[in-house]
This record gives sequence, C-alpha cells and structure tokens, in this order.
Amino acid sequence: MSVITTLEHSARRLFPDWSLDRVLAELLLERAQRNLIKYQVQHRHFEEKYEQIFDEFRRFVLDSEAPFEVEQDYFDWELAVTGIQDMQEEIARLKNLEHTL
Repeated sequence: MSVITTLEHSARRLFPDWSLDRVLAELLLERAQRNLIKYQVQHRHFEEKYEQIFDEFRRFVLDSEAPFEVEQDYFDWELAVTGIQDMQEEIARLKNLEHTL
C-alpha cells in the first residue's frame, strides 16, 4: 500500500464522514493550538522568572551588558512572543477555512 493510500485509509477510519481537506485542516488546527499553548507557557515562565513583561525585559537587555544566560532567555522569550502571535494568526486562518469545508 502506498503512503497516500495508507493515510487516506487512516483518515477515513479516524474521521468518518469528513472530507480529506477537513481532516487536514482539523489536524493542522490541533497542532497550531498545541504550539500556542507551548509558547504561552514559555512566555509565562519568563514573566515569572524576571517579574516583568517582555517589553521591559527587552529594554533592560538592549540597554545593558546582560550575561549570556540572560541574553539567551531574551531570544527564547522573543521566540515565544513571536510564536504566540504567529499561532493566533494561524488558528484564525484555519478556523475561517473550516467554515468553507
């Protein structure tokens, strides 16, 4: 059995009565929602660790000679903030798509 055939078979068994487009959209939505949660958890972790919001922390790092660990946290925190925005946009896009399927 080819990969495509196997995937189609599994999709039909796991999501009966759904089109393959709808199955793919739902799986992508679930992944985007999991990613959003992961980024939100990272964001909250850094807020608690540094007891400030990201913009304040960014100013501190950019205006100082921050140690390597603090700079690394800055990059990781910035990735989390950016990831939250990206995943929110992706979720909205996928939810809008669901209405057409």
